[in-house]
Amino acid sequence: MNINISSPRFYCKLILTSFLLLISINLPAQYYNHTPKDILWAKGSLLIVRWDLITTGIAALIIILALVYIAYRQKQYSNQQLQLKQKEINEQNQILQHLTADKDRLVDEKDWLLKEVHHRVKNNLQIVMSLLNTQSAFLKNNAALAAIRESQNRVQAIALIHQKLYSSSNVAYIDIAVYISELVNYLADSYDAHDRGIRFEQQIEPVKMDVAQAIPVGLMLNEAITNAITYAFPHRHGYINISLGTLDDNNMMLTIADDGIGLPQGFDIKEASSLGMEMMKALSKQLGGNFTMENNDGVVITLIFRAEKKFGNIENDNYPVQY
Repeated sequence: MNINISSPRFYCKLILTSFLLLISINLPAQYYNHTPKDILWAKGSLLIVRWDLITTGIAALIIILALVYIAYRQKQYSNQQLQLKQKEINEQNQILQHLTADKDRLVDEKDWLLKEVHHRVKNNLQIVMSLLNTQSAFLKNNAALAAIRESQNRVQAIALIHQKLYSSSNVAYIDIAVYISELVNYLADSYDAHDRGIRFEQQIEPVKMDVAQAIPVGLMLNEAITNAITYAFPHRHGYINISLGTLDDNNMMLTIADDGIGLPQGFDIKEASSLGMEMMKALSKQLGGNFTMENNDGVVITLIFRAEKKFGNIENDNYPVQY
């Protein structure tokens, strides 16, 4: 049984019990049929009992006061300990807030530095493109001019990635669908594809891709689209279809198909040694993928490569875009 000595109810019960005890002892003498000697003896005994009761009550009161004081001191000590713990928690919270603020500041500085790096890389690549353009002004050989132009397009394919990373809020990856759309528009303008009646179709899943994969994919697209625009439609209109999507949980598939004149008779991809073919072979190896080229009512180039799990992020369904 638990007794709460600090409760007012406890003191009320104690006073009531003492009062009832006094009443029971202080009974009138007429209820007892004794001699005067017995009455005197009883009165003396009553005085002794009363004195013992008073003494006991005083002792009990002292004990109660002592217990109350001890409980008060314990409560005061507990409050002091709680205040110390609260102070310690507040100090730790302040330290944590400072650490969080420092971490956020460092993250912001890192993002700013990465943006600055991408911005400077893009500017340097644009300088290279300007130098190539200046060099082409002094060339009269058509083959040399074509080589300069192809080099400019390759540089632009890389520069566009750094531009997207610089202008994006996230410097870790880019939306490959937006990048491919801008790259296709650039190549179409560069080779006057729309004026020649060449249209582009895109089925690109909105995949998030890091720069280590985006650059090889961009260069692969640049080579395949450039070859299609240059060689697939010598005397007629046509279309070029670009698709990119997830093949399974671990792999992605990039396809560039046209309805042009197709590959020449007896073409063997293993024996092809042009710069563009060698670049596509090297880029597919860099991506750890499988690269094929075949005739199917035109040329179909297929690249299957492993998706980066850290950055791969399919968010929506396919959105076909036509130009």
